[in-house]
Amino acid sequence: MFGFNWLRSPGAYRKAQDKAGIQFLASLLVCYPEVSTVQYDPKMGDLVLDFILRGKIDWDKLKPFTSLLKESLDTYHALEDGEEPYLAIAGEAVGEQTVLLHITREVATLQRGELTLIARLLHDTFGSLLAVDNHSLDNLEDGFATAQSDLLDQMLGQAQEMRFKSRMIGIREGDRVVVYNR
Repeated sequence: MFGFNWLRSPGAYRKAQDKAGIQFLASLLVCYPEVSTVQYDPKMGDLVLDFILRGKIDWDKLKPFTSLLKESLDTYHALEDGEEPYLAIAGEAVGEQTVLLHITREVATLQRGELTLIARLLHDTFGSLLAVDNHSLDNLEDGFATAQSDLLDQMLGQAQEMRFKSRMIGIREGDRVVVYNR
């Protein structure tokens, strides 16, 4: 029996994977205006979510926050799937009034409720210090917001099977979301 896989070139397969990865990162940024940048590392299968804290930063709040976040995500996963997720958290000072908070998670076990929990904990802990883009799902056209939210849910549901080949970074640029292959 003859297959038709020969009709599809390896380059076309990679482009389709890259397109799915680009859509995934863009949807994540659209759905979570707290995320300033997101990076995907194909070797590790990790996603690095960057959050910006602006103003007088109390560094003594960061250590308890990292403990709270780790405990909250462990509890979330214990209730949801019984797994202990890989999590890394780092803070980086950028000048005197800005901190970049890097949260690293593996894509394969990442869930939508977990992203919402991270965003909620950041809001509750840091309040107005957390940089949040004005273009949230509430401010977007209903059809577009729903499509992005549904796409993110679908992509996260397929996360265990997804393996994007390219290293990618998604950033906010003005009122747009831009995703680059690196």
